[in-house]
Amino acid sequence: MYTEEEIKKAAKDIVGAEKIVALTGAGISTESGIPDFRGTDGLWTKYDPDDFTYSKFLQDPAKYWKMSLELGELLLSLEPKPNLAHLALARLEELGKLRCVITQNVDGLHQVAGNTEVIEFHGNLRRVVCIACGERFPHDLAMEKASNGELPPRCDKCKGILKPDAVLFEEPIPRYALDRSLEEARNCDLMIVVGTSAVVYPAAELPRIAKERDGYHASFFGLYQPRRVMDYKKGAKVIEINAEPTPLTGIVSDYLIEGKAGEILPKILKEVERLLGF
Repeated sequence: MYTEEEIKKAAKDIVGAEKIVALTGAGISTESGIPDFRGTDGLWTKYDPDDFTYSKFLQDPAKYWKMSLELGELLLSLEPKPNLAHLALARLEELGKLRCVITQNVDGLHQVAGNTEVIEFHGNLRRVVCIACGERFPHDLAMEKASNGELPPRCDKCKGILKPDAVLFEEPIPRYALDRSLEEARNCDLMIVVGTSAVVYPAAELPRIAKERDGYHASFFGLYQPRRVMDYKKGAKVIEINAEPTPLTGIVSDYLIEGKAGEILPKILKEVERLLGF
């Protein structure tokens, strides 16, 4: 479990940093009642991830939509609300200490909490996108079409097939999200990693890119491998807030604060506000 010394250390590092980026994963939203994917009770214990590939979608979009709607209804019917961890990150942005949130989540809770600079690495289940023209629509519109028997639901503009605006297996990360995430990771001097298993790539590469700004970042795009052994002393500081250690722990992260994000981040925020005179 975390200590008060760790809380104070993190707050001091945040106050002293100029360019802070947060990278969040499913673990920050589990406290809002949203199940994670890879945990012991995660969604992949109930669904086969092989059924959620882009090729399966193209083969039979109607069948895919039936499964996807079930999953989407499950997640959205939970009526999740931002928890204290989301709200703490929003407050850090309000204080001018957090440049942006890079999130692997598709629930939109960072925006609901108040963060305005959010890079959605894997898209957002609250939207759908036409695979023909790229037009985006609210998820509710597709749900209404599907419930009226339109399977798969189609675009109002071009009649192309709609799909949830979340990245499926086999699909590339949206180029904008990829480019912006890389830019933020390379230019930050502190990265706060919250609630991610750090095993899903390329998002798991971002803390390493923040840590080592020279020579390594090009492998993020698969262009070439690093030409030398990484020197983690030259880049950003990485604070990890997770329920358990990850592949980043002790190698990439400067330190791990172990516990629930909804408990730790508000404590850090309170100490940051104290140090800033609020």
